[in-house]
Amino acid sequence: MPLQPGSILRHRYRIESVLGQGGMGAVYRAFDINLGVGVAVKENLFTTEEYARQFRREATILASLRHPNLPRVTDHFVIEGEGQYLVMDFIEGEDLRQRLERQGSVAEAEALPLFLEICDALVYLHSRTPPILHRDIKPGNIKITPDGRALLVDFGLAKVVDESGSTTTGAKAMTPGFSPPEQYGTGRTDPRTDIYSLGATLYAALSATIPEDSLERAMGREQLTPLRKRRPEVAAATARAIEKALEVRPEERYQTVAEFAAALSSSSGSSRPTMVRNYPYLERTVVASGRKLSAPAFTQPRGGRPRRWPIIGVSVLSVILITAGATYAMPDIRVRLANLLVPPTAGITAPNPDTPTFPALATVTPVAPVILPNPTDVPAASPTFSPEPQVSLTAPPSGAPTPTSTGGGYGQIAFASTRAGLPQIFLTNIDGTGLVQVTDLAEGACQPSFSPDGSRLAFTSPCTGNDDRYAGSALWIINTDGTGLQPLVTAPGGDYDPAWSPSGDRIAFTSLRGGRAQIYVINLSDGSLLDLSQNGEYDSQAAWSPTGTQLIFTSMRTGVSTIWEMPGDGEPQTVFSRSGGRENSHAAWSTDGQVLIFEQLLGGIPRLVAARYEEHGRIETRLCTQGRLGGQAMREARWSPDSRWLVFETWPDGRNHDLAIMSSGCTNYALLVTDPAYDFDPAWRP
Repeated sequence: MPLQPGSILRHRYRIESVLGQGGMGAVYRAFDINLGVGVAVKENLFTTEEYARQFRREATILASLRHPNLPRVTDHFVIEGEGQYLVMDFIEGEDLRQRLERQGSVAEAEALPLFLEICDALVYLHSRTPPILHRDIKPGNIKITPDGRALLVDFGLAKVVDESGSTTTGAKAMTPGFSPPEQYGTGRTDPRTDIYSLGATLYAALSATIPEDSLERAMGREQLTPLRKRRPEVAAATARAIEKALEVRPEERYQTVAEFAAALSSSSGSSRPTMVRNYPYLERTVVASGRKLSAPAFTQPRGGRPRRWPIIGVSVLSVILITAGATYAMPDIRVRLANLLVPPTAGITAPNPDTPTFPALATVTPVAPVILPNPTDVPAASPTFSPEPQVSLTAPPSGAPTPTSTGGGYGQIAFASTRAGLPQIFLTNIDGTGLVQVTDLAEGACQPSFSPDGSRLAFTSPCTGNDDRYAGSALWIINTDGTGLQPLVTAPGGDYDPAWSPSGDRIAFTSLRGGRAQIYVINLSDGSLLDLSQNGEYDSQAAWSPTGTQLIFTSMRTGVSTIWEMPGDGEPQTVFSRSGGRENSHAAWSTDGQVLIFEQLLGGIPRLVAARYEEHGRIETRLCTQGRLGGQAMREARWSPDSRWLVFETWPDGRNHDLAIMSSGCTNYALLVTDPAYDFDPAWRP
């Protein structure tokens, strides 16, 4: 049971709030009564010996460190029968992952001083006796304080190098896009492992895009997209330094962090702001623009000759596939998944499963007939998207039956946007025309969910921005023409995440009325409520199956954000996604119920993943891994009524948060809206 606010831990630490919670413990904001300062308390419940050992390793490592860009541990203790506790300085601010999600890419002049601070911390770690490797550098593990300092956090996977130089024991992070090839399987890690991850994190910070995965590159299936191709304004010298740090072979990277830092600092020209920072553990201190960190002599790997990259054998590949959870599927898995999906409708080109330019998600034929748009909603023929004119969109079959619903058909999308100030709900055609503002509420509105006939919207208000949690909010219903506004039954705490059932008589939603996020269902005919979560661990983001008999939802009950499923009455509840510790959220069901698509954080950048429902998440397929969409952020995707298209949030330029539409086979793509405002929460009209 989590510690309650106001409780006193070990007669010293007064718990103030929960910062994060999972199945293995929690992190609390607390107050040190003895010293009169705020602290963070990390709790590890007694689950497995491996977690306990990993927690002790983190405590031991952090307790011995003293560096301005590393967290400082002040206490570590065990309460028998309860758990282990680590007390450290509370660090105000947000992590780099949150920064990227909130505002897109970071300007080079802002990013370089932050990363030089992390370089200085890494030089300090690597120069300890024995050396310490972090081995999990990614945007989510770099904290940025309100005064602009960067701190490297989360040493749960760090490793103290033994006398032989071996680091092959203990848990190792394997974050696609941020981990080098040697970190997969049983490869040997050394300081150059941290250099690769730091380079990947800087690449992501400057472009808001995850670099292509190192293992895919090592196997010749992908190539690194040059940084300046994604962000031309990045200085050529900076891009060269980052790309050298991202070399697949360790001997071709910088051999020390100081070398990497020297290259980054020397790339700052006289036109950039002066970087007056103190980096005590780098070779020299950068005190003004134009002065460079001196690079030490090039260090060859042990033995005096560069090591050849080993040929990856069958046994190693087996380890990789098992460890990575089959996210990076081999050709036979691609063929299997493609064959399981129903052949695409005529006119849509399915990807060839035998080529490495996968995704293998073929277009899924819906069970119900395609619903034609009303003539007033979209042009008679579907538009041709300019980004890929060689692939034309296919208009809906002319022989499809006349729709019986009163909705606008698949040619309209509702979404939330800040273009009117606070977020409000808008409607637009799929070609970007016919923009209509639906709500005009003083406290904002977001999270639109259509009724099955497309005539009404359920939504959340107040809404001041794009969040996963809306404390103090309530649910509302409005006609799509802006009339008939009415509130739903609510209670103190906050109700949000509305999901209209296919039958139209119920709405599932998330509520904080019990103190933690739980899923409820309201019966619209009599206003009665059903608590489906039954005190589960922070459940949210429910979505109905097309039949209305099942719900998928996001839960923290395994310690990380995971997709779960349950019947409409709430029992039994079983885990669906099995992603090896990666965070999953915002799942959506294809209209035939065969495929689930959900958001997965890969090193802090959201990507889309698909899984067949009948396989219960045992095989996952990353969408759009190649070409222009290969590293692009994609989140909160929703299917069109015919399951042939997806609409989702994205920020391809690293700054402007927009909506995009693409075919389910990733063969056709275009931005739906490009307004400078923040656009989010898309929902396709039935």
